[in-house]
Amino acid sequence: MNTYLIAGRLDGQFDALEHLQSLADEHQPEGVLYAGNILGDAPGSHAERFRSWEAFFGALANLGGFATVIPGPADAPLRDFLQVAKNAEVAHANVAVVHAAIFEKRGIAICGLGGELTDAVDETEDRVAYARATAEYYLRGLWRSNQSRKVLLLSVPPNGRLGGEQGNFICGEIIDSYHPQLCVVAGSTDHRGVEQIASTTVINPGRLADRSVAFYNARRSKNRQVEFLDASPVFAGSS
Repeated sequence: MNTYLIAGRLDGQFDALEHLQSLADEHQPEGVLYAGNILGDAPGSHAERFRSWEAFFGALANLGGFATVIPGPADAPLRDFLQVAKNAEVAHANVAVVHAAIFEKRGIAICGLGGELTDAVDETEDRVAYARATAEYYLRGLWRSNQSRKVLLLSVPPNGRLGGEQGNFICGEIIDSYHPQLCVVAGSTDHRGVEQIASTTVINPGRLADRSVAFYNARRSKNRQVEFLDASPVFAGSS
């Protein structure tokens, strides 16, 4: 398991899923890592949210390989998202929702937590959010896994150049605590990039809504493992 398409922040722009499909056809990844924010900040009615999530999971199932997903802050109420997610996992064997859960396959463990990270407040009816202590509890499965390679998905970026004004200091602390080999975060396209936090390679692929997607290939040399795919793709190590 060495090649992944990496995406996040569809933000309700569902026509961008066609772009993701074309990239999957071209690059033939073994898996897709999706770091949250399916719906936008105006998610629509109850029925519209259900239809949007169902369309999203159906599109991911058609990409080939496996797909792991976490929700974003706007993918609320969480119980509704998880109901659709459960149905999607039953209907599509290659789709796994790794929100507070772990997916293991051929030497890799993938775990994640969707939503905002806060000092004290857990989820509300309108937003998915977790206090630091709750986040650490839900991610404990990553510690316990005996797989040789570990991947963490978070729907907020850390402080610094990958996050800018949207950066979250708790995100950075969680990455530094769990030390996965790879961490995918959902940030803005303006701050897309790759950063090394201790032993972890952290990737902000930019917004899928902007047609910004990353491709990760563990077989390449370290400074060429991540390629950003858009109208003018560049390697992370390029000047």
